[in-house]
Amino acid sequence: MTARPASSRAAGFTLLELLVAISVLSLVSVIAWRGLDSLVHTRERLQPEAEEVRDLLVAFGQIERDLAQVVSASFVPLPGAPLVVRRGASAGFELLRFAPVIEGSPSAVQLVVYELRGGRLMRLSSAPTITVDASPEAALVETQLLADVQALQVRVWQAGRGWAPPEVASSPNPRAAPPGLEVIVERTDGRQYRRVLLVGTG
Repeated sequence: MTARPASSRAAGFTLLELLVAISVLSLVSVIAWRGLDSLVHTRERLQPEAEEVRDLLVAFGQIERDLAQVVSASFVPLPGAPLVVRRGASAGFELLRFAPVIEGSPSAVQLVVYELRGGRLMRLSSAPTITVDASPEAALVETQLLADVQALQVRVWQAGRGWAPPEVASSPNPRAAPPGLEVIVERTDGRQYRRVLLVGTG
């Protein structure tokens, strides 16, 4: 009888090799867990900011659409200016715009008011009507655009003078809307967001 060579023994892992493999796997697992935890915390931190940016884009987009449809005195006889900037406690502005077109119906206008109320930026709109003077404010539908708003500033553009507060701005034609509007929204945390919008480009 002859002894089997050492190389012919059954292959296997030693205890030391198993301990090393387990240690490596544990280390990889800890690194992966830390990375996933950091990703989750980053997402939780950025989620409110993403929602805030989305709300701002929606609000400014709605204002831009309304200003693009401001009624022109060249098409509709107006008793006053189609765009009026408010000051004081009811800071904001109101405008008379062409209502969305409904096929088979005559062109209509509606009153739209943007104002700051209780820390919220509100949009108030009347029902479309074919007469300019048939938009009582009591019938306005309210929609909240932004919450946590501390201040709303509005300036108008004047050719040759630049941006001016409404109490300083003057127009040779009192029934004409300014060519542009600067809207600054200040949140309760002090951050400001500015948007320059053209008037009557729709």
